[in-house]
Amino acid sequence: MTEETLPVPALPAAFDGDLLTDYVPDALGAADVRHLLSIGRPLDDEPLRVGRLRVPLARRVEVVPVISCAARARMLHLAEQALSVHVPRPEVFSYRALSWQYRPAYQARQRHLRALAARADLPLVLALDVHRFGRSVPLDALTQAPWMTEGLADALTALHAVAGRSLLPGHRWANRLATAVLAPLDDTVAALAPGRWARWGDDLHVFVRDQAEADGIRAAAANALQRLGLRLSAEKSTVAPAASVLAGSARVIEGGAEQIWQAGLADGDVRALRFALSRTPPADAVSRTLVNAVRDRPGLLPRAVHYLDRAAHSPLGQTAAKELLGTSPPDAFTAARLLPLAVRHPKLVPAVPDTLTAAGNRSAFLPLREIAFRVDVLRGQQHAHPPTPRMCRWLAQDASRHSHLPQVTTLL
Repeated sequence: MTEETLPVPALPAAFDGDLLTDYVPDALGAADVRHLLSIGRPLDDEPLRVGRLRVPLARRVEVVPVISCAARARMLHLAEQALSVHVPRPEVFSYRALSWQYRPAYQARQRHLRALAARADLPLVLALDVHRFGRSVPLDALTQAPWMTEGLADALTALHAVAGRSLLPGHRWANRLATAVLAPLDDTVAALAPGRWARWGDDLHVFVRDQAEADGIRAAAANALQRLGLRLSAEKSTVAPAASVLAGSARVIEGGAEQIWQAGLADGDVRALRFALSRTPPADAVSRTLVNAVRDRPGLLPRAVHYLDRAAHSPLGQTAAKELLGTSPPDAFTAARLLPLAVRHPKLVPAVPDTLTAAGNRSAFLPLREIAFRVDVLRGQQHAHPPTPRMCRWLAQDASRHSHLPQVTTLL
């Protein structure tokens, strides 16, 4: 691949992968952009608008910047042009290539970690984590990388000026760049522990012989990060028995999806609940307990919506979806997930409360307002804002109002 050309079929597939971690499933923009990518058409320039959502993450609530589908695709294209010359070390499992897929890569890392944990000569594992990595990567650490291109550098600089950061969470292109920018750290660790480490994002596991070796590698890693303008997380950089990865990053969740869901509820195991929601077919036991599970753990909402998209045709699934619509906090993050579900299932539209569409309509982020607009149209209500050009085309071309559905499949 050269900087001028990329394989056309691979770009739409990578773009679809990007949307799996989108915080706002776009009403029509994804379909428009994917069509342009599939025929190899350049994406039209548009003003860069950054929206912000308060998102419940695993340990905290964070304000997350988001950009439109067109902007995501443009950044993806620029990033892939630049990274066409970058080859990560084999111990790096996250976001390796244009054709990279999440689940096979995650499973490959698990196998690698389990094999290292089984070695009797490596009794300890050093875990290394970069402090607030996505938010703290300096712009110049990216623009001065050996694979950087002028076009990508200009785009990152413009994004940094608007968003206050250059890597946006939940965006595939940003994860690709984040993986590549830590190559100097990989080189450092590989020289000291060849073949005895693995990296996913900014999380490293290095299997060591003793505490002294762990201390030496940690000091060397800290120096490598300092040269990039980064530092280790004191809280998350630890040394533990090698077998500890078997209950953590290398843990394999086994059993039927419904059984895993029930066990996750009993144990408060969020990882098990997330695992089950993306895999279980509609099941009454899951539908009955879903709303309370999401109420206690708001970060489950994206996968709960993914489950309900499959379960909404069953009586209990539809009941759960309506209860979730009626009882969830009417904020932008909730609207961005639940309104697309209602668009996909017209029987849910009457259950959408005005407060939820109002949360979408209040947003300064255009794609979220467009989703709220679609729900207002389906409910036969007046719109808070005039229709955008995209929504005008939808109104003019679609008599049923039920085409170009927003996607709710997710990795979140």
